[in-house]
Amino acid sequence: MNFSGEGPADAGRKKRDFNPDEVVSIALDICELMLENGAEVHRIEDTAERICLAYGAEKVEIFAITSLIAATITMKDGRDWTQTRRVYGSANNMYIVEKLNALSRTICRDTPEPERVKAEIEDIRKRRAMPLPLKYLGGLMGAFGFAMFFGGTVFDGIMAVVVGLVVCLMDFNRPKYLNQIACTALISAFAGVLITLISRFCGGWFPINTAVVSIAVIMLLIPGLALGNAVRDLLCGELVSGLVKMLQCILVAAAIAAGFTSVLIFTGGSTVPAPDAPGPAQTALYTGLFTFGFSMLFSVSFKRLFYTSLGGMLCISSYLAAIEFLSGTEFPIVFTASAVAGLFTTLYAEWMARVCKTPTTVFLITGLIPLVPGGSLYYT
Repeated sequence: MNFSGEGPADAGRKKRDFNPDEVVSIALDICELMLENGAEVHRIEDTAERICLAYGAEKVEIFAITSLIAATITMKDGRDWTQTRRVYGSANNMYIVEKLNALSRTICRDTPEPERVKAEIEDIRKRRAMPLPLKYLGGLMGAFGFAMFFGGTVFDGIMAVVVGLVVCLMDFNRPKYLNQIACTALISAFAGVLITLISRFCGGWFPINTAVVSIAVIMLLIPGLALGNAVRDLLCGELVSGLVKMLQCILVAAAIAAGFTSVLIFTGGSTVPAPDAPGPAQTALYTGLFTFGFSMLFSVSFKRLFYTSLGGMLCISSYLAAIEFLSGTEFPIVFTASAVAGLFTTLYAEWMARVCKTPTTVFLITGLIPLVPGGSLYYT
């Protein structure tokens, strides 16, 4: 976006009065699009407030949850103006969130004409950072990386790629008019059946650890971005939206578990023992691979992919270092190590957000992916 190049005649633009309806509409247009593409509620409310204040509002009241945004502004004449927006869906598109965040910064700095802002919003709405074939590639990289991360062989990784491709095809093309939690359960069950069939038909030629492959596929379905946003909203005091999103994540996790469990009950489960974990260097390498893949699934901008992968590697490295340091102590090792890894990843995400002038979520959610308990969900 480029709002520069304005002449002296525009120098007094900030001083003039703007149409209150347009002010609220612009703020809600931006925030609605941000919420639909994976931004946390705390950011939504903060962005709307800053935009309205930049356009001359004396007082701003914003309330947002995962499916609704309501805004009331009080102008200098004392009159109140209110608008609401119903948000019906959500996606994972960090590129659009980043662009809208940059647009809101420009509004707060330059206060451009509403017509120009509306045109920019429509331009952003039409953009797609990650072409669909590359999102499929990201899913395959994520599945392969997680299979190797959990100690699988190359054969396990290849099988995870095959099943992961089917899961991505079903997930990206799920009907919007069907219950999404039920769809997740069906996709999980189908993936479990496919894994069982392939392992039984191909197990005679090469060994396949169905547990490792199942965990790798589960990770493609876990709502990591929604879970991260729920935790951030709770920590920021947004209790209603945080609890609602957390409940949604729990229901999705239950659907995933129900899908795989139904298959395990009918097939008798896996008899292959759990493999040994790879060494620290290999673990960090595989983490970088699946973090890169999931960043593509989240439509992170191409120029941020290296840094998001670096964040994932930092997270798992600090986790392993904490595990090693706490061995033999009375501390709850896994919990403490996760807290340490989360702290280092948060500091890295905050630093990168300031360097790149982009939302912290871009680096934080992708960086924390190694801590998502996909293995625990499967074995539970």
